[in-house]
Amino acid sequence: MLASLRRVDPRLVLSEKEAARLAPAVAQWLAAGVTPQQITAQLTTGLPDRFLARPAGILAYRLRETPLPAPPPGPYAESSPRPAVPPPFQTCDGCERAFRAHAPGRCRDCRQHEGSPSVAA
Repeated sequence: MLASLRRVDPRLVLSEKEAARLAPAVAQWLAAGVTPQQITAQLTTGLPDRFLARPAGILAYRLRETPLPAPPPGPYAESSPRPAVPPPFQTCDGCERAFRAHAPGRCRDCRQHEGSPSVAA
């Protein structure tokens, strides 16, 4: 792949030694799921008109400083069970207040007053 960069930009001629030095970085990109076409585009897009350094130095910098893409998301794994759905709202038969319960009836306050003796005046 590195040797074929000169087809995209004729200035990107690399020696065998330079290509061998850059190969581990390219291998990391390939292992991260980046295609050779994407690597070529990343290395050749926006190059300066004139090189002040060897092409291998520019390519090494781009391989080193460009962040690798995030790995593709794995299968969805539920980390915790979904919370239970709360019971629906009911209207109290005694005071018309809304409360949550699975069945109609009386709210907590009405149930408490129902069981206690009433104070006569």
